[in-house]
Amino acid sequence: MALGRKILCLAIIFNSILNMLFAGDILYMFYLSGSKWRPYWPYLLDGSLLWFTSIASFLNIITAKILGSVDLKRIKFHHYFYGFISVFISFIFMIMFAPTYLFILLMPTLISDAYGSTSMTVSAAFFLAYGGMTLIIDDIQDLSLRFGKALDALKRKLHRFRRALEMIHFCCCITSIYVTLSVFSWALANGFHLGELMLPEISAGIFTLNLLITSIWGLGMVKKRFWLMNL
Repeated sequence: MALGRKILCLAIIFNSILNMLFAGDILYMFYLSGSKWRPYWPYLLDGSLLWFTSIASFLNIITAKILGSVDLKRIKFHHYFYGFISVFISFIFMIMFAPTYLFILLMPTLISDAYGSTSMTVSAAFFLAYGGMTLIIDDIQDLSLRFGKALDALKRKLHRFRRALEMIHFCCCITSIYVTLSVFSWALANGFHLGELMLPEISAGIFTLNLLITSIWGLGMVKKRFWLMNL
């Protein structure tokens, strides 16, 4: 059960990272256009609503990290060690086979076919990079004793705002559901393919799935009163 919970929470952190990257890229292009470009129009009324999905993803990372803190035997090293190794290997792969991709690692929407017909090597490199980030985040308190104490102090301070955090999480998840339906409706109308120059060849289906998982997990945490019971 402990291993299953750890794997589930790692998957949620991984999903949240991807969701924040997708939303962040779209927001960047949205504001770069002076808010003239309207993503997923006419289903999504305002591109700025993607901020709520990013916040929901960030809060999901916190909940998954806390729930995933289970007692498991370590294999030689801390998880963050394997995370750094994974990121390092992904950098090596990209430098050797696709150096251009290295500069847009944190902007997957700018990769022409990152989730389509790209080579297995590049796909594996991106998976290793995001997977490494997941392991680092999951074990970040063990990077140093001082850092761990700082996180514990922050958690104690957040205790005073647990009701506000629960309400924020709920509102962001409700908004994320609306964004999910908007992206899904847009994708149905456009064949699940973002053909605009602003979003070259990225599958809207993947983003829809990320948003759906984000919303379901977040609402589940609110229903279980996570913020009131674990802070």
